[in-house]
Amino acid sequence: MNRFFSLAALLILLGVSSCQAGAAGELSLGDPESCSGVTVVVNFGILSEDSLKQCVVVGDGPAVAHEILSVAGVTTEGTITYGDQVVCRVNGIPSESQAFTVEGEQPHTETCADMAPAFAYWALWVKQSAEAEWAYAEEGVGTLELVAGDTIGLAFSTGGETPVPETE
Repeated sequence: MNRFFSLAALLILLGVSSCQAGAAGELSLGDPESCSGVTVVVNFGILSEDSLKQCVVVGDGPAVAHEILSVAGVTTEGTITYGDQVVCRVNGIPSESQAFTVEGEQPHTETCADMAPAFAYWALWVKQSAEAEWAYAEEGVGTLELVAGDTIGLAFSTGGETPVPETE
């Protein structure tokens, strides 16, 4: 008899926790001009793609950056050495088969084996409110949690200073 009640209690708890996880995990696109969720900004720099700005509605709780980016239509690829703690490609760019040139450097083809070179890499940025300053993310896209009002940005950095993502 006790075993039955224990099993029933466990099933009820599992059901409750999965319902709560589902409610927090519902993500959808919102209006990028009046975003009440997480704003996503991607600047491709010299990689010849148009900048992207999206809004992802995240609900009441935090959501993982990788999931937010995915809903915004942004795919990321990490490195062999560091996994998704380092962003190597965004939407397949830079290509693993086509070299790109940064002024003052030899043409480079990104393999995503290890850290990108200091002269050409994806920088991951976060802002905790519209008024806040951009800051380097302290975690990778697989663990970084964001809440409504935050902004996540990816900017391809070449050469000297790393540009902050442009939101306009």
